[in-house]
Amino acid sequence: MSRARRLLYATSGLLAGGLIVLVTAAWSWLPSQEEVAARAAQQFKERTGVQVDFSHVRWSFWPQPTLVIENAVTRQASPVVLRKLRLQASWSSVLRRSPRLQDVEVDGGVVPQVSLRELRGGRNGPPDAKPAADWLPGGVQLRFRELTWIDRRGIELDYEGTVDLGVDGLPDRARIVRAGSSPLTQLRLEREGQASRWRVLIDVPGGTWNGSAQLARADSGRVRLTAELEPRDVDVQALLAVFRRHSVVAGRASGKTTLAAEAETPTGLLANLHTSTKFVMKPARLTRFDLARAVRSAGATQNGQTALDELGGTVETQNTGNGTRFRYTGLSARSGVLEASGNVSMFRRKLDGELAIDLVGGVVGIPLKISGTVEEPVLSMTAGAVTGAAVGTAVLPGVGTAIGARVGQQVERLLGEPPKASGQSPAPAGKPAR
Repeated sequence: MSRARRLLYATSGLLAGGLIVLVTAAWSWLPSQEEVAARAAQQFKERTGVQVDFSHVRWSFWPQPTLVIENAVTRQASPVVLRKLRLQASWSSVLRRSPRLQDVEVDGGVVPQVSLRELRGGRNGPPDAKPAADWLPGGVQLRFRELTWIDRRGIELDYEGTVDLGVDGLPDRARIVRAGSSPLTQLRLEREGQASRWRVLIDVPGGTWNGSAQLARADSGRVRLTAELEPRDVDVQALLAVFRRHSVVAGRASGKTTLAAEAETPTGLLANLHTSTKFVMKPARLTRFDLARAVRSAGATQNGQTALDELGGTVETQNTGNGTRFRYTGLSARSGVLEASGNVSMFRRKLDGELAIDLVGGVVGIPLKISGTVEEPVLSMTAGAVTGAAVGTAVLPGVGTAIGARVGQQVERLLGEPPKASGQSPAPAGKPAR
């Protein structure tokens, strides 16, 4: 055997022996699986105020130290469940007995919105819980798939995506996909350098909703988020269907959106989010009722659809602890048979608003009340408007009906009788309010 070969064998033996020693030392330095499980559960409770249980915890060491947690379940009325959680650290940090996460992967899980609020120390959560921004590490890549979000109404939506957090704990890049959506519906964030500014790219059915967003510190020290987006050719009905919502309007919308929120930490921004979108749809279609028939029958007949040449206005949203409040203002619609204007609000799927309808052929400004729900909207007249319409018809058919309805509505307001609230039962179809 040549000297070179003997030297190679000796070197290989030394390396193999050194590796064995290194692995043995690492094994002895690493905490046991039971210790890791107990420590993780304790820290989770300290930071969120909620106890968590694991069915199984194990280490793996190749190619990098990885802790695998199976079936993590929080002790809540509607528990957060993570079927498999992989936490990967660097060898150097593990050997220093100070593991630093590099990669986090969630493979399957269920996240109820109400329970997540409790983890963040929300209004119904433990008072001593720390916000998520205080304990999410920076410099970590987070990946998740088959993650089911359950909103406050019990609607289940599956998501998958990747988030690369910078050293400051804010995303450098992110991609979140509504799993199974067709056409693809997704959000992408791309950070612009090291600044707290991102390019926002949103793909939605029919078009896009792109723009930019930025974070800043307010004088009070709170975090402030602002964004400007431009919806283009958004298929409104298809977009809401992706998120298992119903729409009373069909058509493609374009316009401008502004977004603002302020909170103590970045993770609290969503709870205070406010948006304003000025939009126009050409053409559009009301999918749940026929405005012309509703006007001619004083609200007794309303089933059907209304084709519109154009629909525009402004929609504002405000997140609250009990849901998102919607306000549609400055609504304006026109078609070959009618013109309409009005304002509508929606909260927890209930509708409340008023429209003024002008029909071709002399019926001008007749008032209609909107109530009911998004799934079952109802058009009707208030008691005063109905009475006035009846008197107007008797005195002067046609235009007298509209004038009487408008006068009756104003008299009703002067006498102090409030319009029927959207939460009350509307008058049944065919039986106007008496």
